[in-house]
Amino acid sequence: MGNHNLPKYLGALILFLFIGIYSCKPKQGIVQAESELEDKTSSDLFEDVLYKDLQYSTFSSKLNMNISTGKKTLNSKGSLRIIHNEAIQVSVQPLFGIEMFRLYVEPDYIIILDRMNKRYVKESFDDIKGQSPVGFNFYTLQSLFTNSLFIPEQSEVSKKDYKKFRYSQSSDNYLLSARDKKSQVDYSFFVNGNDQITHTELFMPSNNYSLSWQYDQFTLLKDLFFPHEMKIIASTQKTKLDTSISLSAISFNDSLTLNNSVPSTYTKVELKEVLKILADK
Repeated sequence: MGNHNLPKYLGALILFLFIGIYSCKPKQGIVQAESELEDKTSSDLFEDVLYKDLQYSTFSSKLNMNISTGKKTLNSKGSLRIIHNEAIQVSVQPLFGIEMFRLYVEPDYIIILDRMNKRYVKESFDDIKGQSPVGFNFYTLQSLFTNSLFIPEQSEVSKKDYKKFRYSQSSDNYLLSARDKKSQVDYSFFVNGNDQITHTELFMPSNNYSLSWQYDQFTLLKDLFFPHEMKIIASTQKTKLDTSISLSAISFNDSLTLNNSVPSTYTKVELKEVLKILADK
């Protein structure tokens, strides 16, 4: 696929996330074997999962991404940077480290930069909620990228929040699930015997929208195991988008400065305009 299609398909991925990456190279380091399940109460499981949660002030990683629409596939490199509870930046650099696409997210708004076509989207989450079929926000995205529990509209999750979830256990995993009353989105966390989230799923029954975010290759990173492979499947009644992400050069708590500026020569477009272009193509 030519690089001129890059913004369209990366834009499609990001817009799937808001409206509702994979490498074959072996990882360096120790990959954790999965333990057998134990009999646990819901409060015990919830506390154990929170104990394994990543504690960080900043997070950064290089990315290898593979995006497939079923008919076409895009491979690209990029980077992910997060300042905890403040900002997320995903940069896509398919050629020689030159950025062609950027997603910047703060708790109140998102910015999408299409550097090839010199256009941008800047919209608040309140506006996005009016256009989108799924309740998706900054804290949800931050948690998905960092393999954490989340509750819509909450910036943090505490031990007492276990009461908000239904709890069940199978032969393969524990399951924590709940429904967001405001958006009517069902969300579930599948947890393995090591108390790690291996699969997070969001589903809106009213329009059959689903987002599946799977985690694999939990590799020792300093004093904890963190997933280096993520597989994302976003589906509507008409469209399915598969994305795989391979993370490398992960680092925590470094000094980060993220850039939310938009060049003055760029043309502002509305999110719905970009969605129409993507749908037509």
